[in-house]
Amino acid sequence: MVKKTMLFGLGAFAAALVASCSFFDFETPVDSTLPPDKEIAIDGNTPVSKIDFSDVSGSVSISIDSLTNKSVYLVKYAAASAAAGQTGSAVANEYSAQPSAASPERSAASGVFTAGDGSASVRYDHLAAQRFNRSPPPESGGGVRAAAEEARAAYKVYTEDGLTGQFWVEAGSSGNSWIRESAVLRAASEHAAVWVADKNFTQTESASNDNKITQAQAEEIAVRFDAIYQKETPIFGYEYGGGPGGDGGRDGDPKIQILVYDIDGDYKRNQTSGVFGYFWAKDFYTQAEAGKTKSNAAEIFYLDAHFADKHPDGAISTLAHEFQHMINFNEKSVKSDFKQSSETWFDEMLAMLAEDLIDPLVGVVESEFPYNQRIPLFLNGYSDCAPTTWMEGEKALYSYANSYAFGAYLIRNFGGARLVKEMMTNSKVNEESVVDAVNAMSPAAAPATAERGGGWNFSDLLSRYGEALIFSGNEKPSGVFSFDNTVTEIIDGTEYTCAGFDIWGMDNPFAGKKLSSQYSMVYPSKGPLIIDTGYAIGMFENTFIVQSNAAWRNKTGNVTMRLNKPASSAVAFFIMIK
Repeated sequence: MVKKTMLFGLGAFAAALVASCSFFDFETPVDSTLPPDKEIAIDGNTPVSKIDFSDVSGSVSISIDSLTNKSVYLVKYAAASAAAGQTGSAVANEYSAQPSAASPERSAASGVFTAGDGSASVRYDHLAAQRFNRSPPPESGGGVRAAAEEARAAYKVYTEDGLTGQFWVEAGSSGNSWIRESAVLRAASEHAAVWVADKNFTQTESASNDNKITQAQAEEIAVRFDAIYQKETPIFGYEYGGGPGGDGGRDGDPKIQILVYDIDGDYKRNQTSGVFGYFWAKDFYTQAEAGKTKSNAAEIFYLDAHFADKHPDGAISTLAHEFQHMINFNEKSVKSDFKQSSETWFDEMLAMLAEDLIDPLVGVVESEFPYNQRIPLFLNGYSDCAPTTWMEGEKALYSYANSYAFGAYLIRNFGGARLVKEMMTNSKVNEESVVDAVNAMSPAAAPATAERGGGWNFSDLLSRYGEALIFSGNEKPSGVFSFDNTVTEIIDGTEYTCAGFDIWGMDNPFAGKKLSSQYSMVYPSKGPLIIDTGYAIGMFENTFIVQSNAAWRNKTGNVTMRLNKPASSAVAFFIMIK
């Protein structure tokens, strides 16, 4: 579930993430029996070299030859958190190490949707729904399913416009009080029943910022959701009670209910932020089991009227995203009798991969695709949190960006839509689901270079992830991992394409701004943030830092350097040449 704000209108920069974090240092004891240093040579045509410090106590001197207008990068990967002084350093020709510095300050903005008039809005979380979905309570004695069986005899399959219904919604955003919202069924399709709150419907053509949708807009939502349903279910599975032979689930209705109303009651004519839509697993439960929240006892989505009106493609992309959450709840929680639940990063990663695969098939414009929405922020914040770490508040935008980027790397290098299908249909969640899915795609996807043999483990996948930060575009060599791979898979007669994208050709949203008062560097105009080798920066678990300097870039001939061994055994060094 996701929420939206102006990309360049958010005000002050967010506090530096690394500066606010205390690190647990993994010290590597100095082995006095090892020689202090060694020398190695790297051919300038070798794109990736992992540096082995196991046989030295101090440093590795490196000579790179046969470069032809290429650049050299030091990519550090931390399997566990390490303080700045524990991550090792590089000395390149006349360069010498400078003092440690805090992480750069960055603006927290992502997921911008642009309307026809050029205005933009950004999605934000519905936190209560997200937290509930992450840790849904178990059934008590089969009460939910028993209640559903009783409900099926009483519920009507909604096929006729004009029916009136009453729905529980939050009064404001606190989640502490609930009200009944009266809504009318305005459109019904094969898979959707679209209800519009009375105050959010107009019979006449409306402005795009009046918080009302028309009959034609309601019908478009229903028709486009049918397209989402038909394309998403072959990969991700079905909602509770859905699919061939399904019994209609919680409410006995094979259609999924979609309620369009003013989410949080926060509408303003010039509104540029708010919740676009959400799925909340509470509606699967009886009222007694839902606790303080109010259950609508149905498979149901909630869409914000203002954003459905102003950003119709954003609303459709949101439905594709939220449908994955609904399916994930059934496939991973209900079917396993609530013995497992998806962590937020895993559920959100899959939901953004649903956008990745489904948006192009249901008419969403390319500017709204997740790689255009999320990757620009990732290019500046890839070191701010691991793809498996989930932060809330403004910092959640970095979690969305980083979790999507990790998923985009996985499907563009390990099997596209079929990899996603493997993750959804295996019996695991989180890291185990990812690893099992990748290994199930073997041997076509898993190369012989997987470390430690026996297929991939999660650390292997993360350690190779750094290659995607370097290699893309026309200069991408064969045999490396990259975001710039287009993968097409045919499943049940439909072509699912995840398009490759060149991160070095992407505009940097903070181009020209200083990273912080502690840095002389500014953000690049395009591509990922590259930190000068002179700076030592602390690292979070399962994150990367990419470093280089003027002496290493656009070089023909030889480059020499000395790499000082990290004091943390969790930090690995890779030299990458592009």
